Amino acid sequence: STPSFAKGKNTGIVYRINPATLAADGKIITQRRAFATTLDEERHVLYIGNTLDGSVTVIDTLSGKQLATIPLSESQKEDSFVPTRELVLDKKNQRLYVSGTAEKGVLWVIDTARREKIATLSDVGKYPTGIALDTERGHIYCVNGGGELITLDAASHKNLKRLVVEPAKKHFFLNISLDSKTGRVFLTDPDLPNVLVVDINSGKILHQIDVINSLAVLFNPVRSEIYITHREAKRISIVDSNSYQVKNSITTNALPNSLALSADGNTLFASIKQSKEEMEKKQDYLLKINLGGL
Repeated sequence: STPSFAKGKNTGIVYRINPATLAADGKIITQRRAFATTLDEERHVLYIGNTLDGSVTVIDTLSGKQLATIPLSESQKEDSFVPTRELVLDKKNQRLYVSGTAEKGVLWVIDTARREKIATLSDVGKYPTGIALDTERGHIYCVNGGGELITLDAASHKNLKRLVVEPAKKHFFLNISLDSKTGRVFLTDPDLPNVLVVDINSGKILHQIDVINSLAVLFNPVRSEIYITHREAKRISIVDSNSYQVKNSITTNALPNSLALSADGNTLFASIKQSKEEMEKKQDYLLKINLGGL
């Protein structure tokens, strides 16, 4: 959580939550504002994206200690600063991929064993945002503000394919979720309605899921479902991934943001954010959804 955007209030908070009760049973104060997260469960290491500082913080989840801060943006000057956005962890190869969202965007590669940046990939278009990792094919998929879907080789980091998904429309893709078994990706553009279902190899649109403007998207192979947050509408959609029909809709009291699944795929967690006007008056909260009970 980032409690404040006020000048001088630079700290963030990592809450430790009991997944059964959603009670907070501890918290870690970070030196920098905390945004995106990814967890290496086996190594007990949590990575935090410090968006406004262009860096990543590494935390030991057993002790709560901050182990390292890895600088990514080459410059802190306003005209050349590159903020971090999404973090995707390749546990097998001990790599962390971080999107750097700027007009001349980048994808940073971190060696998690050495805890240092080892590559800056610049051929990813303007404002790269969402990232997905396909460990079986050894591919990284990235979407950007130019409506592109980019395929990179995870070993060499070479650009394998770069496609404009729907040239007739000006897309600013924000998030991507991968169905590696069928080779589909689900893409959101918060400025336009519908979630696009795209063939990962050809870039062809297979379907347009009929929903309002969307933010987060998450595919669940266990239940053959897709979950989508509609931030401004204060709603979460549950979609059948075979028929693409909306099965259920959940209304929230504030702005639904990010999504996460339990290990067995039967529980969905959503972070619900307050608006900037309300964030210092009201707390963000978590929503737990028992998917089997819907």
